[in-house]
Amino acid sequence: MDWGVIVAGTILALAVAFLLISFGASLGLSLTSPYRGEGVSTAWVAIAAGIWFAWVMVSSFGAGGYLVGRMRRRAGDATADEVNLRDGTHGLMVWATGALISTIIAASGLGGLLGTGASAVGAASEAVSEAVSADYFANVMLRDSTQTSPDPADDTTDAAPMADGDVPPVRAPQQSAAPDTRSVDPQTQQEIAAIITRSAAQGEMQERDRSYLAQLVAANSTLDAQDARARVDEVNAEIDAARQSALDAVERARGAGVVFGFIAAATLLIGALAAFFAAVAGGKHRDDGLGWDALTVRR
Repeated sequence: MDWGVIVAGTILALAVAFLLISFGASLGLSLTSPYRGEGVSTAWVAIAAGIWFAWVMVSSFGAGGYLVGRMRRRAGDATADEVNLRDGTHGLMVWATGALISTIIAASGLGGLLGTGASAVGAASEAVSEAVSADYFANVMLRDSTQTSPDPADDTTDAAPMADGDVPPVRAPQQSAAPDTRSVDPQTQQEIAAIITRSAAQGEMQERDRSYLAQLVAANSTLDAQDARARVDEVNAEIDAARQSALDAVERARGAGVVFGFIAAATLLIGALAAFFAAVAGGKHRDDGLGWDALTVRR
């Protein structure tokens, strides 16, 4: 093995890959938009990224393989088939070295890409807990429902017009019902939050928990027993919706991890083939003495 040319081919392959990935990332960002309805859809971005990633593998490892095949010293006593095999093997070593270095870099800085699916499934409970804020929903349950509104009987739009010189009657300031200013015991609020957290983790709220929450809400707000139960049911529906949204996000992340894994494996295989045949082509050009003159037009 000519490790000197293998290292040179690997460096060239990584440089070409970095160049193309940088260009592709910039192009992808220009096609996307954080605003709804603008930019290219996520599905098309994923398809374009997969095609571009395959092209990066072919171009980078093809360049590195061609270089190692062209620069490797030919064995004088080997047959033509043996020479092609040795050239192709050197190209595969460029691919293997580049893949190993890329894996080390990914593990140190971008290790979450290949493990997206497994980590997403393992973090499902954590994602649900983050999406369902127990303290927020506990505050929603205990909110005061008292609202002040103007009394229709005090409307003076239909009053008889006053004669000139009459002094308008002085109306006493309207008294509105004072809101309930009772303070909620922090321990009670923590208890409500604990029930919400447990119910979100289990996926449903048990009937005894609903009844108990209704009692706590009725005792710590201006709602009666019936309205308190309705408040609990309403908030529980919001919790279920938030939990389902979090689980859908986890499922999408898992699916993205699976797709990325297959794309990575397929493109690496394509890169290995490109490195092998490019090295064989480079070896043939070396043996034929093909130089830059073959790329120019002679007059």
